Amino acid sequence: MAGEVVAQGSTMGRDATQRVRFALTKFRPTSLPVTLLTRPALHGRLEAGASQRLTVVVGSAGAGKSVLLSSWAATRKDGVTSWLSCDEADADSLRFWTGFIEASRAVAPGFGADAADLLAMDGAMSADVTASIANDAAKLPAGSVIVVDDFHAAAAAAARDMTDLVERWPASTAQLVLAGRADPPLRLHRLRLSGDLCELRDRDLHLSLAESGALLSNFGVQLAAGELALLHQRSEGWVAALQMAALTLRGARDPGQVARALDVRSHAIAEYFIGEVLEQQPPEVTLHAGNLCPGRADG
Repeated sequence: MAGEVVAQGSTMGRDATQRVRFALTKFRPTSLPVTLLTRPALHGRLEAGASQRLTVVVGSAGAGKSVLLSSWAATRKDGVTSWLSCDEADADSLRFWTGFIEASRAVAPGFGADAADLLAMDGAMSADVTASIANDAAKLPAGSVIVVDDFHAAAAAAARDMTDLVERWPASTAQLVLAGRADPPLRLHRLRLSGDLCELRDRDLHLSLAESGALLSNFGVQLAAGELALLHQRSEGWVAALQMAALTLRGARDPGQVARALDVRSHAIAEYFIGEVLEQQPPEVTLHAGNLCPGRADG
């Protein structure tokens, strides 16, 4: 069917005849906005991770993880970058790993054929499947990258097997990148101590003062130095806040609009935080944090 991928030779549960369907967008990087701010220094850090066993990009909602990785992927040569976007459905281990295999076929069409057959036959992940994926990763074209975006959506179900895969990952051939809102539970301390971990975090993703000004310029917004410094200080370089301020400021004609844009604790920011962060948390966290957000109804 148009607009979807059917994973052959894979299964959910033990029904070996069932075919898993994915939207094609699951395997495509995020569309890049016309207001894109290129960040060559961060691209360079991602490239430097090619020699390490794992690269993680961990940041809060709206920090710009997906756009950064997508813009990096756009600078790389064709045929070496695979992409998997995770969602709530990937909390099922078999679905996640079927998607992981399918994503890698963008680089190598035959990738994971043996692993998919094992999944279909056993209806479960196993050490044999992990070993088969690692072996196929070692055969990928040199310089290959597999990006798993929003891994936090699948981490609870996939962490154990991903830990095993990372330990067997052929870093000399392919780069594995996991991006999400929280640290993947993968023994990162061991990778860090052995020098096998490349990591970008909120502090790296937040924009500098100069980058904040450049992003506003991409929206057609120019601020006086003092106003820019105030906006950067209040937003702490958080990309989502700066974009919302830019949208408010674009075409602003009265001082009141400018003042509202400079107040990043505005209703729009609170709504974004509620929708993208709080609603993904357990009820007890949501109830506690709701007191901090204006306009949110308790309960």
